[in-house]
Amino acid sequence: MQWMLKLRLRVFALLVALAILVFTVVGMLSMPVLPAVGAALAIAVTMVNSMTSRLDVMTCAGCGQSIEKMPAGTHGIACQGCGTINHPFNTSGDRFYAGEFVNDDNDNDELS
Repeated sequence: MQWMLKLRLRVFALLVALAILVFTVVGMLSMPVLPAVGAALAIAVTMVNSMTSRLDVMTCAGCGQSIEKMPAGTHGIACQGCGTINHPFNTSGDRFYAGEFVNDDNDNDELS
């Protein structure tokens, strides 16, 4: 199973377990609902933030290894650990793909 799928499954399972826990506590102890839901939301936000903290850097979707310093080819970055092709998000303005160096604005095309 890929690393990203495992992470999503863990987050979903913990959120479902938290929802069941809040429902049980409210039902058994006759607690008011709003404080229990507020505490559950605070726990859920903290849990999701801590579990997804590694997603701020470029990581492989297959194994979770850092691919920040690896060169990109035409189709993306190939992880050296597992071979998964990753498509990075270009947030820094740097060119990632070799296809971005081609100038397609040439008006002297043979086909046009």
